[in-house]
Amino acid sequence: MSLKRYALLGEHLGHSLSVQVHEALFRRMGLCAEYRLEELPRDGFAQRAAALLAGLDGANVTIPYKVEVMPLLSSLSPQAEAVGAVNTIVPTPDGLKGYNTDVAGFEAMLRGAGISPAGKACYILGTGGASLAVAAALREMGALSVTRVSRQPRGGDISYDQLGSCFTGLLVNTTPAGMKHFPADCPLTDAQLESLLPRATAVADVIYHPRETKLLMAAKRYGLPCCDGLTMLVAQALSAEELWQNQKLPPEWVGEIVSEIEVLLS
Repeated sequence: MSLKRYALLGEHLGHSLSVQVHEALFRRMGLCAEYRLEELPRDGFAQRAAALLAGLDGANVTIPYKVEVMPLLSSLSPQAEAVGAVNTIVPTPDGLKGYNTDVAGFEAMLRGAGISPAGKACYILGTGGASLAVAAALREMGALSVTRVSRQPRGGDISYDQLGSCFTGLLVNTTPAGMKHFPADCPLTDAQLESLLPRATAVADVIYHPRETKLLMAAKRYGLPCCDGLTMLVAQALSAEELWQNQKLPPEWVGEIVSEIEVLLS
């Protein structure tokens, strides 16, 4: 049985648990495969990524390359094209094809936590590739409105100062602030947390390492429904494997693997 090779492409991957998640999926499938982390600097990303992708049976993409990787691909799935970001790459006879499994992953994350955006105003902290998938998922789940919040707002985005004057509803963090090894521990100041959280209906943070970020700890102090990104990580990985292996996998594996990873993190 030949060894299949997969990798995660990103800039800083010290926080990543993707290897553990995919190895758990490989065990369940009885697949002879390896999954590795490939840290790529921004300088020369396209050339390095193209060389790596040529030797892989599939790849995932994370911060900050979910948009930047798209010019390297031959085609996009309709969903990835609509979202405007790619997190999963599949080699095909016609070249590399980009998909976005983050949308399904985020929807699974909210459903698992019993959080519904339907009929609510939703505000997304951050404007990177993950924010695009989260915005698409929120719209699919019936959000009343979806607004992204940026340090440098463009188009329909708003600033953090503007957020303070208009916010009420669901708050979602897609920035890396709070992630293990990241210098900033929260996308919001203490004053902003005190001002915004009393007006929140729920808080979601796509960060999964650590499980409890400063933002989520604050949300719990206010008694808000909240969730971290571990279920999203596992659910999007399962969807990626379905694409790579061209088979449907049991959805209950998501909960099983989340429980396995929780033990590793405890």
